[in-house]
Amino acid sequence: MLVTDFIKNFTDKKIMNTKINDHAVSDYLKKELEIKTYIPFRQKREIAEMVVKQNTAWTDGIKKNDQINQYISFVVSMLSAHTNLEWSHDPVADYDLLAESGLLPQIIAEFQESYSECDIVLKMAVTMELEDNNLSAIVGRFLNGILTKIDGFSETLKDKVDNFDFKGLLGGDFKKEDIAKLLSFLDKTK
Repeated sequence: MLVTDFIKNFTDKKIMNTKINDHAVSDYLKKELEIKTYIPFRQKREIAEMVVKQNTAWTDGIKKNDQINQYISFVVSMLSAHTNLEWSHDPVADYDLLAESGLLPQIIAEFQESYSECDIVLKMAVTMELEDNNLSAIVGRFLNGILTKIDGFSETLKDKVDNFDFKGLLGGDFKKEDIAKLLSFLDKTK
């Protein structure tokens, strides 16, 4: 059921809690939205990972997470997983309609425990995704880059030393063991 249609039906039927039925709104929500109070853990994990993936990007060598879009994505995903609500091409506008009508918190309250558990999984998924941003990971990547360049330089220097004419440069004082020591030293720097 489209969000707009659901809100129109709810408004037209003038559903409200009364002394006769303290749970009229909750009963209506459960019936009309076919609310599932629980979804499997694997589904929660898939939702959390999808939400994180959609809202995380590399910017200037650092992973950034758009928490505002993540919130909307999460709420829409939770409502989609727990109800039969369908979203228009503008889920933010649909979110606003549900929030403005006061139905959003009431709907979420129908599956609050499952929602809270998935929120915890989402926070874990964000933490795992942003682990690459910690200082030791950044320094490690930097040092690995430097070591790669040093390895290349060492290999180039070794090739140059192997092909260098030391007899021409040093004349009669040249000894082959000196070259062996130098090459041994260069091999140890790898």
